[in-house]
Amino acid sequence: MLVLGIDEAGRGPVIGSMVIAGVLLDEKKSPTLKRLGAKDSKLLTPKKREELETKVRELAKEVHFLKVSASEIDEKRKVMSLNELEAMKMAELIESFDNRPDKIIIDLPDPTESKFINRIKKYIPLDIETIARHKADRDYVEVSAASIIAKVERDKEILELEKKHGITLKTGYPHDPFTIEFLEKLDGKYPDFVRKSWDTIRKVMSRKGQKKLGDWG
Repeated sequence: MLVLGIDEAGRGPVIGSMVIAGVLLDEKKSPTLKRLGAKDSKLLTPKKREELETKVRELAKEVHFLKVSASEIDEKRKVMSLNELEAMKMAELIESFDNRPDKIIIDLPDPTESKFINRIKKYIPLDIETIARHKADRDYVEVSAASIIAKVERDKEILELEKKHGITLKTGYPHDPFTIEFLEKLDGKYPDFVRKSWDTIRKVMSRKGQKKLGDWG
């Protein structure tokens, strides 16, 4: 049986793309991947993720991923929710596989499984057994594998941005002080790899406005 695991990395950051990855794996090879240590990428060190990415690509029948840029996220959020966008892109990803899976397992971003699966069905005729679960990246090794691919690709992009622009971003998440420091230095002039629709931007601008008013004291 061929099982397609799907997961994303970079849903919440204020900087960079969201990466959605799919790993098509013969279930006979799933135990091997588990023995090698594949699990939710958030529980792995960067070095271990990179080691496992190689193993995933060796064992998988197919591996595909797509990136949803910061500017596309900003544009699409004007007309749809992030969950809807993710469903649309997952449909696109599923269609990119040459081999038809017997089962699809997705790490669920929506509150309910049926709602999210129905979102995907708006974009493709999904007549394959499909499971969407919270923490699927922890409970299903095929989804763990997709999580690893997505995270490695997302990390590569952030590193490339740092090198290209001579900046320090670290993770690109709103809780990261390096990311916030970078945003504050931009003084409202944000490049296209920043998600301008994020509430983080409003907060940064608000803080900067308050500081400017304080300068009059």
